[in-house]
Amino acid sequence: MKKLFLLRHGKAGVGANDKSRPLAPRGRQDIFWLGQYLKKTQMLPDYIFCSSAIRTKESFNQLQTGADASLPVTFRGDLYLAAAEDMTRLIQKFDQKISTAMIIAHNPGLAQIFHNLSQNPSNEHRGLPFATGTLAIIGFDIDDWSKLRNDSGRVLQVIMPPEIRKNT
Repeated sequence: MKKLFLLRHGKAGVGANDKSRPLAPRGRQDIFWLGQYLKKTQMLPDYIFCSSAIRTKESFNQLQTGADASLPVTFRGDLYLAAAEDMTRLIQKFDQKISTAMIIAHNPGLAQIFHNLSQNPSNEHRGLPFATGTLAIIGFDIDDWSKLRNDSGRVLQVIMPPEIRKNT
């Protein structure tokens, strides 16, 4: 089984342009707490693919700091505002040694790929807006990322910032 973690960056502040927007204090704290939660529950990903925007890089750093772990990462310019179809093609090229991968990116592509890949999401997850700091974990009954298809994943968990604040 392969697992895909989809993380929307934390709440952003103001920057000179969209790509340079840093995390707001609440965004930094939420993602830090998420890192703590993932470590406490032993759910850290094997590898992270992260957009090259400032707020996603800062989200990665906060996640890693909160988890008190060194997490392998590749920063990718093509994940900045990437369409769902582009993310799907990227995932299909992931190294097969990676069992649990995380993408840290942006809406609307992140929300769309969640809906595209999820097979029969529950009523509470159908139409999920993917607010900042939201993490969705999807499981796939595949052994090779190239076999990833739309409507083939099972939503294992969705974690939103208010839940993170309560559980850390």
